[in-house]
Amino acid sequence: MQTKHLTFAALLSCITTLSYAEYQIGDVGAVAFGLDASVLTTDNVTMDSSEDSDNILSVLPTVNFKSDAGAASIEAYVGVEMISYDDLSENDSDDFKSNLKVTFPDELNGENFSVVLEGGYNEFTRAIANADGAGRVVSTDVVDLALDGRYYISEDITLRTGVELLNQESNTTGYADVDTTTIPVAVFYDLDEALSVGLGYRNRSTEVGNQVTVAGAKSDSEDHIFFIGLENETSDIWSYALEIGFQQRDFDSATYSDQDGLFASLNVNWQVSEMTELAAELSNEYATALSNESAEIARAAVQLNHTFDERISAALGLSYEEIDYTAANGTRDDETFSSFLSVDYRLLDGQWILRGTVSYDDNSSDAASANYTALRGGISSIFVF
Repeated sequence: MQTKHLTFAALLSCITTLSYAEYQIGDVGAVAFGLDASVLTTDNVTMDSSEDSDNILSVLPTVNFKSDAGAASIEAYVGVEMISYDDLSENDSDDFKSNLKVTFPDELNGENFSVVLEGGYNEFTRAIANADGAGRVVSTDVVDLALDGRYYISEDITLRTGVELLNQESNTTGYADVDTTTIPVAVFYDLDEALSVGLGYRNRSTEVGNQVTVAGAKSDSEDHIFFIGLENETSDIWSYALEIGFQQRDFDSATYSDQDGLFASLNVNWQVSEMTELAAELSNEYATALSNESAEIARAAVQLNHTFDERISAALGLSYEEIDYTAANGTRDDETFSSFLSVDYRLLDGQWILRGTVSYDDNSSDAASANYTALRGGISSIFVF
């Protein structure tokens, strides 16, 4: 199960922004070109007990576009990530990357609604465990689309709703397609300028492809999540967003027993000083893996970001996860402790960033193949021209 939150993988994201170098196209918008390159060395490519080491080269050229000339703002990028392994060359790949975000209206000017549409088509090559805990470098094609709408019923009351579609297609034997549709609905009341409280419901349906069928049963499911929300996102010093409540997972197949339990999601940001920020998260939620497994993931993470001067900044992160997997042929419990350190050095007024990273993962499991440690280190160059 791949979860991307405050993790080392997020730090190696190759998406660049238009903050530094851009070329104006009349009144239409602006274009920037990016070139990201990284060299990563790891002692565990597949993230399992086999612990195969390798060096991985990644190069990602991108074209980025943004526009806020009209009533809507648009941000988009496309690129191709070329990945090459020194020894395990069978994992080499050229992965297409893209994303589009449209916000309407760009700024509220008397409107009683707002809409954000975001999505993209992306190809990934990454390590994913199978139902027995053995890892493999898996190729997937992912289409995601999210529509987030808000209707301002009054000055203090807001209706939030939308739809999220996630289509994951596996290109690797032993892993299945997973399609997920999520529909959230919530009503929030502003207690004051900073604090909001709300009630919400989220419905999520998941369908697993036919590529992986253990004992003839797929982990297709429907989730019902009821929660109370509390938000403070206007303070310059700190902000938080809390959702806590009850979740129930109903399976289509009688092979699986329905599940229920605590649902929780908490994100906190604290601006410790002008140069230092602390971010933390806690969560407990159901998910479905490409290996035809249902998973309950409890997670805690903290990340410290510090800017030393206009050139040098660093991020330090720690996280802990407990994942309870349920498959047709049994269960598996994993515990993962992860840590990372990233240091950025900015050149050319931030147009060029040199980044050094190191991370360590320690996974304990009741499946022998899923017991492992993984140490990774890398150097990245992120250039916008």
